[in-house]
Formats: sequence, structure tokens, C-alpha cells
Amino acid sequence: MNSARILVAGGAAHARKELRAALEFGRHEVEEAETSEQTIGQTRSGRYDLLIVEAGIDDGGLHRLCTAVRLDSNLGIIVLGGRSAGSIEALNAGADDYVPIPLVVAELLARVRAILRRVTRSGEEGVPIVLQDRAIDLKSHRIKGPGDREIHLTPKECQVLKHLVANANKLLTHQSLAQSVWQRDAGGEMEYVRIVIKQLRRKLEPDPENPRYIRTERAAGYRFEMPEIESVPVLGC
Repeated sequence: MNSARILVAGGAAHARKELRAALEFGRHEVEEAETSEQTIGQTRSGRYDLLIVEAGIDDGGLHRLCTAVRLDSNLGIIVLGGRSAGSIEALNAGADDYVPIPLVVAELLARVRAILRRVTRSGEEGVPIVLQDRAIDLKSHRIKGPGDREIHLTPKECQVLKHLVANANKLLTHQSLAQSVWQRDAGGEMEYVRIVIKQLRRKLEPDPENPRYIRTERAAGYRFEMPEIESVPVLGC
């Protein structure tokens, strides 16, 4: 994996320093931000591949930060201090992953590598998946249509959707999704799987409450229902 440009955000200077040292040891370029406002401003520069943000930044500003970043950017977002209510809200707002506290550096670096593999593959070939009134463009992380409507997908949403589409018309269990996307057992990831599926339905489905494409198999998992007239191309996520 080549070096990436990473922004580390959080209020504790000593924590940022330790995290920066670990990331720079992994040959990444690292910059810092202390507040939500600084973080939002710096991410708008387009310089970064990944944002690592402390869950307690600005005493509850995490949801607003993730929402603001997602308006302008598809960069990866990792939250430090996962499994809290704030972390779940951050996933709803567009964060891709979390790392629990106390921090295990090896786990963090593994999650950094996993997200960077998704956000840096811009040069791969990919053909939009054309549905009835919209198209899924995994290469550009967008859902296009109906009409001029375009909606961005986060790296995590894109990865989940890619996995569903690549296995179109097949049941994917909660366990297989969790292991393929989060590289963790499903036991602790059920809520996160549900959050991403809910976000995808809101962005993809004509009627998210009555999904046409991402169908639930009760107590089992999910299935992407591909209309017969469509074909599944090589994916570029």
C-alpha cells in the first residue's frame, strides 16, 4: 500500500501526537486538526484520503462533522472510540468504520489499509449498473437518477453495495457481510450492518420502506434483487 494523506482530528494534543507517530511510521503523510471547524475546513481542500477523528471531538460535534464532510468529499472516515451512541450516529452521518478505545495500533493500521484500498482505486475499470430509473456507478461512488439526481456513496456504503451486487440474487448472511466488509464477526456488527443497509436503501430505493433491490431475508440476511434485463459488470469500487 502506498503512503496516504491522513488528517487526524481531536482535542487532545498528546493523543494526536501518538497517533501521528504511529501513522508516520507506516509511511503515511499526516496533518492534524483540533476542532470540528478546523477539520471541516481542511477536508474541503481535497488533500486527504482519510480522516481519523476522535469520537468526543467538540463534546458531541461528531455527527455534524461527518455530515459536513460528506457533503463535499468521499474520503474515508474512521472514528476512534467506537460502540458508543455517538459512533452509531457518526455511521448514520457517513463514517466508514470505528476503532475501540483503548487503541490497539495494529488494528487501527489494518483498518486504515482496508479503507485506503477502497478509496484509492480510482483508476480501475467500471461500468455503471443500470436499473429501471437510476444507475449505480461504483467507480465514482454515486447513484445517478432519476433525472439529474446524483447521490454520493461513502466508501463503506460502496463496499457493501459492491458485495451485494457481485452476489446478486443470492442471500448474504449478516455474518458474511460483516466478515467481508468489516473483517469482524457479525456478533458485534449487526447494528452497523443494519445502519449501512438503511443508508443504502435511502439513497438507492424509490421507496426505502418497501425496497425493490435490497431485500431482507428475515432472520437471515440480505439479497440484492437484480432485474432480469440487467447484467452485473466488472465492478470498480
